[in-house]
Amino acid sequence: MRASFNPSILTRIVLLVAASLLLALGAMMLVTFRGPPPHSRPITLAEATGLLRHATPPPSSWQVTRYVSDRVPDVEPGQERDWTGSLRIARMLGVDGASVFLARERPPMPFAEPGIKPPALQERAMLQGGFTLALRTTEGWRVVQARQGANARWYAITLTLMAGIFALLLLPAYWVARRITSPIRMLAEGAARERPERAEPLPLNGPPEVQAVGAAFNHMRARIADYLSERTAMLVAIAHDLRTPMTRLSFRLEQLPEGARAKAQADVEEMRVMVTDLLDFMRSGSDSTVRVRTDLSAIIETLADDLADMGQDVAMTTSTRAVVRADAGALRRCIGNIVQNAVRYGGSARIGLTIERERAVVRVEDDGPGVPPEIIDRLCEPFYRGEASRNRETGGVGLGLSIARTIADGHGGTLRFANRAEGGLQVTMSLPLER
Repeated sequence: MRASFNPSILTRIVLLVAASLLLALGAMMLVTFRGPPPHSRPITLAEATGLLRHATPPPSSWQVTRYVSDRVPDVEPGQERDWTGSLRIARMLGVDGASVFLARERPPMPFAEPGIKPPALQERAMLQGGFTLALRTTEGWRVVQARQGANARWYAITLTLMAGIFALLLLPAYWVARRITSPIRMLAEGAARERPERAEPLPLNGPPEVQAVGAAFNHMRARIADYLSERTAMLVAIAHDLRTPMTRLSFRLEQLPEGARAKAQADVEEMRVMVTDLLDFMRSGSDSTVRVRTDLSAIIETLADDLADMGQDVAMTTSTRAVVRADAGALRRCIGNIVQNAVRYGGSARIGLTIERERAVVRVEDDGPGVPPEIIDRLCEPFYRGEASRNRETGGVGLGLSIARTIADGHGGTLRFANRAEGGLQVTMSLPLER
């Protein structure tokens, strides 16, 4: 199958600029050689003579002013007296040369001396720019002042062509820019994902440069995914293998005296909890679980009732039916970790479930001391504890919220933390609803 033409970004830009220049050059040549002149055409001496006889100006943009004066007009700045032209007009009018006054813009184009050209050619001699023409009569000097203006038709044609070229190039330019930026935007969105290694590979389309970047990104994503899989498998194997020596160690501790045995067994139990949390954390990032339509409100209400029966201060404040596609067990562990963290550090937990903008929003609030603003973004880091001491009474190894975030991310959700104005911490989890 024949490959489609797919030029590079440089080629696209060069072609677009070349097309723009060619169209602009073609329009300029069309206006220059086929269009009207930018200014109205000059007036012949015969037409100027007709103005003295009250004839109408030629159909152009000449501005003509007529008036009668009792003296010869003054030569305006930028003009010079033209004696040769005065004599020609006097001959056409049948008067003596002293009765005609002609001044035009300097430097005037010299007329040929009388008698050198035929009379018809002399009458077609041109006046351009601006001139002042006067004829002495019995009433005084009859004065005509004329100035050559711009040709409105030339401006109309030129502006219309410019607008046409702009409109003609706008759609191709938009199409080229969209073809260039669309794959780049997809690449930026893929790189901005919190877990890009879980996203689908980017489609390789667009210019060759963008395809090369997309292929490199897909290769990097695959390598990151392989690295994480290897790391997960290694840690899961280590955590699993640690259970056997810890079990043997528990049996051997039975031979110790009463006081030493209780402390040693507490240490072993803490190690067992750490290993269990580590296994949960590593398995929480797996996508092998089957997700089905799940009633989120039922999970939260059951969890709140179970924890309340265990003597913990947990209550459901608001609830609404919200159906999501999820692994019910993983979602219960996610919300449970958040609630138990609130009970452990805040003494109580109040859970609310609402629907906002086609998403299920779970809010867990406590009445504890809150979290310093400088560490609030680190609460979900693995093995990080907001409570700095390693006291067993406060419990945990810093993986509970990390597991919760991993599960929420795996379900297309988000986890946010904020200190409440009245004190305590608020954890907000948002999940997409099942449609």
